[in-house]
Amino acid sequence: MNDEPSTIKERIPQTIASLRARAEVVASVRFADFEFDFQRDELRRDGVLIPLRPKPGALLRYLLANPRRLVSKSELMEHLWGDVVVTDDSLVQCVGELRSRMGDQGPKLITTHPRRGYRFEAEVRSCSPEEPGLAPDTADPGAAASTSPATITRVPPRRTWRGAGLTLALGVFAIAGGAVYLRPATAPTPYRIDDEIARRYSLVVMPFRDGTASAPKAVREGMVDEIASLITQRQNAIVIRSASPVGARYAMSGTVSANGAGIVVSVQVKSVADGTIVWSEHYDYPDRNDPRINLDVAMRTAGGLRLRQLELHKARVSAPGYRFDPADLTLSGWEDIDRRQTAQDVSRGKARFEEALKADPESVIALTGLGAALMSERFGSSGEPAPRDVDESERVAAKAINIAPNDTVALINWANVLLFRGQPALALPFYEKAVLRAPSNPNAHLRYATILLIVGRSGETQPQIEDAMRIGHRDPRNMANAYFVASNVAFVAGDDEKAYALALRSLAERPTFGSSYAILASIDALHGRSAQAAKNMAEHRRLMPYSTIERYVINNPSGSDSYLASRNRMVEGLRAAGLPEHLSMN
Repeated sequence: MNDEPSTIKERIPQTIASLRARAEVVASVRFADFEFDFQRDELRRDGVLIPLRPKPGALLRYLLANPRRLVSKSELMEHLWGDVVVTDDSLVQCVGELRSRMGDQGPKLITTHPRRGYRFEAEVRSCSPEEPGLAPDTADPGAAASTSPATITRVPPRRTWRGAGLTLALGVFAIAGGAVYLRPATAPTPYRIDDEIARRYSLVVMPFRDGTASAPKAVREGMVDEIASLITQRQNAIVIRSASPVGARYAMSGTVSANGAGIVVSVQVKSVADGTIVWSEHYDYPDRNDPRINLDVAMRTAGGLRLRQLELHKARVSAPGYRFDPADLTLSGWEDIDRRQTAQDVSRGKARFEEALKADPESVIALTGLGAALMSERFGSSGEPAPRDVDESERVAAKAINIAPNDTVALINWANVLLFRGQPALALPFYEKAVLRAPSNPNAHLRYATILLIVGRSGETQPQIEDAMRIGHRDPRNMANAYFVASNVAFVAGDDEKAYALALRSLAERPTFGSSYAILASIDALHGRSAQAAKNMAEHRRLMPYSTIERYVINNPSGSDSYLASRNRMVEGLRAAGLPEHLSMN
């Protein structure tokens, strides 16, 4: 390598300074057949969204900031991984993944210079303000008025961003990892819910060790990087990668052992204050060379740890005489929504988010929680009546995504808005981006699977359902939702027997899941089992008293011809089983 570490550390801020001098803010750039929108963090080719995982995305942003300059391997590794020690293989894999996402032009755009580094060969041009934006909902000015949250008055962005690092690409800040705080020097520091929650769950991710038998080094080191990255994306937490547990409230460690041709991973999290183990998990993989191991461990670890954090929070606030602060209200509101069984759970969570937002109106965690509660009211799956102000969910979702355009829940909430507007094709990229931003979020996978089904891409749903089950296998509600989505996929495919069996599996996980009773009732009615259809419909209406044909159609807008045909068939069965057309008939 040509650069010494000190030279690299100096060059990155110099690059940022020079870019500031060249441009104030460049929202998007073009190169070859591609466009990259820094504000939305989206790459497109000929208008088609190209999904990028966080590390390849950060690599692309840095290369766009340094076009036609030979960038050394050490400089790129310093930017992408900071103080974390990784091998050259990690960078090679990252470059390879970015090239593959660019298709046939990838190797031409990013050239390798052996033992030296990489160079981005394309001319990078900024898009003028008059040019249309990159997202499909802004390509047509008429469409923009009806689909984009940008049409609503933009809320001033928060002065705190979290991610895995910080770089400026053509005058735009892009998050790569770690925790960076930007505050006015003279302004008083207000109470920030998100910052308080981040401190409470601050985590040191320590290097994993070899277990009883040494495992591949690339697996062990890459695993730590993936875990830290996903926890940063999925949860509002300060994540530090260090060999020492000092500096956070919790510390994660682990071992990776070879086991014949397979590999065994053990992960645990301890309280730094007293050393008690607060969470642990054990994973077995039959093939140590499976390239999906690191990401799978990271997804399952981030998902499981979040559930454990909610349990710890519940235990803390359940103490006699405990007084809730705004952060407590926000976390308890999320517990209400995540574990909801009835409309009362949703109403309580909604009230807690509203109270918390009085203290911090720009809390992304509280805003997205309120948005999730309002969306739950619109779907009505827990027996909620239809909301009187149906636009409230859109206002809250728009505010959240304007403040945090890359937040997973903000993306899901806004996609749900588009779905209720009857625009599933426009909702699709938002759901897709939510999965890419936080692959450890099982709900993101299930919402993505649902939209794939609606737009006629049912063949792509199974991996999303499997990921949701693998991540959230300890959560009965998540498993019930996963079997419910799988039941709908089978019904669209015309396999009523399989759909019926999967709906029963859903109810085995969560007996109060009224939507699964609706599937059973419809299939019973379609197959002439009138008595059983009436019984299942009665249970569905007991659990979801405000359910109607009208509401079912609104919740499931028409997409592809195949989906529309199956939806009409489902409606035929629901009607025959006794579901009323409108609320006035209840």
